[in-house]
Amino acid sequence: MQIQLQKTKRELKIKNYSPKTLQSYLYSLRKYFSFKNNKFTELDQENIRDFLLHCEKKRISPQSRNLLLNAIKFYYRNVVKNSQKIEIQSAKKPHSLPIVLSRSEIN
Repeated sequence: MQIQLQKTKRELKIKNYSPKTLQSYLYSLRKYFSFKNNKFTELDQENIRDFLLHCEKKRISPQSRNLLLNAIKFYYRNVVKNSQKIEIQSAKKPHSLPIVLSRSEIN
């Protein structure tokens, strides 16, 4: 796992990603690699879906799940050099309705 993380860090630095993105992607990949049980170079979309579903069950926010997905996509595209497209859509952010005040509440 350490070798894969070092390769990812190198690619992120070459592509001039920000230090915060680098830190977030490496953290995300550690979580993914732990879930995946050391099969780092095999692109298995079903496994990625299982991982994201596992994260949803742990009540991880849609924004955080999207960060995890982006880190995984970066890893397979730029480190493993797998040209297969990951056909998983980003999680939608929940929309809340605005609170509307009545005229009496305004005055």
